[in-house]
Parts: sequence; structure tokens; C-alpha cells
Amino acid sequence: MRLYFLVSQPVLTQPDALLVFPGQVAQLSCTLSPPHTTIGDYGVSWYQQRAGSAPRYLLYYRSEEDHHRPAGIPDRFSAAKDIAHNACILTISPVQPEDDADYYCSVGYSFGP
Repeated sequence: MRLYFLVSQPVLTQPDALLVFPGQVAQLSCTLSPPHTTIGDYGVSWYQQRAGSAPRYLLYYRSEEDHHRPAGIPDRFSAAKDIAHNACILTISPVQPEDDADYYCSVGYSFGP
């Protein structure tokens, strides 16, 4: 069992837009601030929202040992942390036309195995 607590104090910043073409690699960043808050302490969830649809959960990433991508989400979607920039990076490789969407991140502490 896993228990998640969403945190309200840290602020997440994402770029407004990213232009890529099918077959390329897209990397979307989710930067955590204030600076004294460390991305390494958090699990990050990523969501995809296509036009006219509800958000869809893509994956959770805390570390190489603690991550989850549900069945049905292609392995083209992956995440990693950039500790130097206090960010979590969502990578889509290779990008496909159906990946045209808005992407959102959220952070939270997780407890449990």
C-alpha cells in the first residue's frame, strides 16, 4: 500500500509550449521552487490532456527504484530527475502525432513500500 500526500507550499513551473515534430524527442521540464525545496525529496506525477478530453495519468517517478507507468501507457514516455536544476523531466521518444496535448506535473511525498 502506498500513501500519497500532496504538498501545497512548493511551486511547480513548466514551459508554456514546446514545438517538436513526429519522430523527434520531446523533453518537458517540471521545475520545483523555492530553491531550498529539493526535487529529490518528492515523487512527481505526469498527466496528459488532449483537447476536449479529461487529463490522463501517464506516470509517476521518484527514483530509478520507485516509479510507475500504468498498463496502456507506451514506454515512449519516461521520466528522470535533473537534480542540478531541481526538475523532473518527462521524455517522449519518439514523438507521435497523437502526443499533441497539454502536459501537467504534480509533486507529493510518498510513504510505504
